[in-house]
Amino acid sequence: MRKVWRLLNLIFPSRCPSCGSPTDNLRYSPFCRGCWHALSTPSKSERCHCCGISLPSDFSFRCIGCIKERPYYRRIFAFGDYEGALKTAVNLLKFEKLRRLSVPLGRLIASLPLPEVDGVVPVPLSKKRLLQRGFNQSHLLCRTVSERLRKPLMEDLLLRTREIPPQSQLPRKERLRNPKGAFSVGPSNGKRLPGRVLLIDDVMTTGATINECARVLLGAGVKEVYGAVLARTRPE
Repeated sequence: MRKVWRLLNLIFPSRCPSCGSPTDNLRYSPFCRGCWHALSTPSKSERCHCCGISLPSDFSFRCIGCIKERPYYRRIFAFGDYEGALKTAVNLLKFEKLRRLSVPLGRLIASLPLPEVDGVVPVPLSKKRLLQRGFNQSHLLCRTVSERLRKPLMEDLLLRTREIPPQSQLPRKERLRNPKGAFSVGPSNGKRLPGRVLLIDDVMTTGATINECARVLLGAGVKEVYGAVLARTRPE
């Protein structure tokens, strides 16, 4: 297979978006083998046992923010920090529309020590951004996680009910307020609500979006909400 890929790269030259070397990995194209190995190696940094953010000390287990105010979700599991090759991969999926990356990236999330849940739920995208992008990257990742964990994909459990500005365009204080009232639980149609759900998203910054999703789900009758993301931004 490696020889076939080298031949294809001679005919259709491609370079790794992370290091600029010739692409030598058909499965994880456009990344080279070395950069994919780097981004697919779990971060060894100690993380908050609640929100998943990197901690400055190996002797800590919860960040100051979670000590001061406990979030609605039970715990966030993050594969790595939003930097380097992992950040490049997320942006290629999200903004360059390389949907094929959702499968290997979804497998990275599924490789985390996730809790036993009744179903997995993607963080919903607004209708406007869904039309602009053509897909919800969280839904694509969630589909792979659902298959790997053999748990149902509950794509209609959580709905986006109003448009809000993108979190990335707002200062921290406004990010914390921005998602309020933006989500609701979809009609059950006679179905029983799951007891424990796992929310899936690509990147987590302040955690305000997942926290609001968790608040709405708990208010509707879900017992416990966990979250899993590909990347977590470092403390500001």
